[in-house]
Amino acid sequence: MTSDSELAVVVHAYERRAYLPSALRSIAAQTLPRDRFELLVVTSFHDPAIERAVGALGGLLLRDEDRWNSRCLHRAVRAARAPIVTFLDDDDEYEPDRLERVLASFRQLPDIGFYRNRVNVIDESGRPIPTDRWRVHERDAGLDASGPVHVPPDGKAGLLTLGTRTTTATFNTGTMAIRRELLDGDVGAAFDEARISADTFLFLAAALSPHGLFLDDRRLTRFRFYGGNTTRETFWLGLTAESLAVMARLAERHARPDFAAWYQGESQHYRRMFLGTTLVDRIAEGASRAEVARLTAGYLRFLGRNAWERALALEVWAAGGYGIAYALAPSATRRVARTRPTAWRSAVATTG
Repeated sequence: MTSDSELAVVVHAYERRAYLPSALRSIAAQTLPRDRFELLVVTSFHDPAIERAVGALGGLLLRDEDRWNSRCLHRAVRAARAPIVTFLDDDDEYEPDRLERVLASFRQLPDIGFYRNRVNVIDESGRPIPTDRWRVHERDAGLDASGPVHVPPDGKAGLLTLGTRTTTATFNTGTMAIRRELLDGDVGAAFDEARISADTFLFLAAALSPHGLFLDDRRLTRFRFYGGNTTRETFWLGLTAESLAVMARLAERHARPDFAAWYQGESQHYRRMFLGTTLVDRIAEGASRAEVARLTAGYLRFLGRNAWERALALEVWAAGGYGIAYALAPSATRRVARTRPTAWRSAVATTG
């Protein structure tokens, strides 16, 4: 690694370490010469084997016990020297030519500040998962029809639709690269405040910047799908709502009302899931009728104030139904709730 490296790779591992050696091996296998990129590996733990592996790659190991990924990533970005930074989660991998393709894209399109490629999906053993089992955002089928998309700096008026409906440009930091300067100033402060949802934030940072974007149709990141990288905890639903609200305020400050409205809508969606899941959890835990009545009223009040969330769907109205039933038959409702928390949580956590 030299001081004039054009690209920095930031790998972040908080607590998890099982797949980190595979992530590092995928970096070692890159076709881009090693002296062309920096490597910064951020971990929250001490592991001699991993430290030796990072050292063998000529990388810099950073210890950071902060659980919030956007803050850890931002500190690593500030520690990097290269003008372009790309990311990799501890449980994902790169295809061998990814870094070479990323750097070539920034060279061929000097007006861009943000790059994103598509994913191949693998299981916990590293085997390819059949494409018919991929989720919508993993398929990212919009790019099948359009091919690669270059958005110039003066062509970002329709970027929200392109990034959130035509494609899924807000998914997975391991598919993204960004000019380091895009995370300076007010945007960088908001990145720290957001705490999580770094991938969604990086797309917003690109939208607010004076640079263009490139959405690559090649599948250059291996995204590992398994039980350990999906979150169902009620706490995270509430935190996601707060993170998206930070992004909405940032977009509003930077005169992007379209992005502000979308992020605020997404924040409300996760807020509704948080309130509903909290209500069902407390019923399952045997909370008092008074507490459940308060939570039920709060949930129904939220639906009354947010028409966006009042869909005619079971997962929207079930929580209120549980709350009302609890007032009439608490024991029976509690028994039902205890048999369904996993199904409930899975349903609400996959609708966003």
